[in-house]
Amino acid sequence: MSSPKKVFLCIAMDGDLGDMVASEPILPRLNQKFGNTHITWITSKKHFPIFENHPLVDQLLDQKYTLLSYLLQKSYPFHQYYNLHLSGFRIDEKTGVSISNAKADALGIDLSNYYDQHNLLEIALKLCDLPIEDAQPHIYLDETPCKVPFQKPYWVIHAKSNAGFRDWTDENWHHLLTKIIATWNLKIIEIGHVNPLNFTHENFISLVGKTSLPETMKIMKGASFFIGLDSGPTHLANAFMLPGLILNGEFLNFKTYMSYSGMYKNSQKVKVLFNESGKAKDLPFDAVWEELINLND
Repeated sequence: MSSPKKVFLCIAMDGDLGDMVASEPILPRLNQKFGNTHITWITSKKHFPIFENHPLVDQLLDQKYTLLSYLLQKSYPFHQYYNLHLSGFRIDEKTGVSISNAKADALGIDLSNYYDQHNLLEIALKLCDLPIEDAQPHIYLDETPCKVPFQKPYWVIHAKSNAGFRDWTDENWHHLLTKIIATWNLKIIEIGHVNPLNFTHENFISLVGKTSLPETMKIMKGASFFIGLDSGPTHLANAFMLPGLILNGEFLNFKTYMSYSGMYKNSQKVKVLFNESGKAKDLPFDAVWEELINLND
């Protein structure tokens, strides 16, 4: 009996780390739909560790130029090509060409409304012609050991987003860390890329800018609790199914929204706390502390 013909699929998403993690459940669903698949994921090379150990991703292709997505839409060298960018999300730096997405346009999903009715996974499912459903993202790591500065149990925090406008204040973070350590005598590791907190305590260490993405993911996976912003690391925390508290506020024209699926959408072990009248920076400290106490009773 001959083996079924392999179906070559390509997914283009060179966007944010969190978008990639949130979209992971499309991989098993595409495999289930087409059977014998060969899946290529196009993204920035810095994000390769997200899927380099994924059993359903056969090839990671570095998108050095955004124009690659435009050219693939024209040439279509795969059986199926799925563009997960919304129109206008990426503009090629060399040519100024704006990358459009006819599928998203036909569905009426654009940068001004994408969070109005859907989370990130639901948008990816629609763009891949897959049924809308809730699903838990997963990240697969290799077995290479990673040095962690504290023994378990420890918590992980992510306090600073790359853009900055989703951040809580440093003053509040310092107050929160002080109370966490005084209340539970916990060890806390800060992760991220930019602007570490200026906080000193024997129970606290900042690894901001000091670890690779694979190392960061392994440190996160070993944590017992996570506190963060609406950011890439929070999507990783969801994939690792860490109990957590997420500090949110208005984003662009979205006053409130849900970007997560799976645990961070449904679990009582997680609270996505919104400042419904402004940005995350204005979340009252007492409201954050009350939610943290409730989650750790």
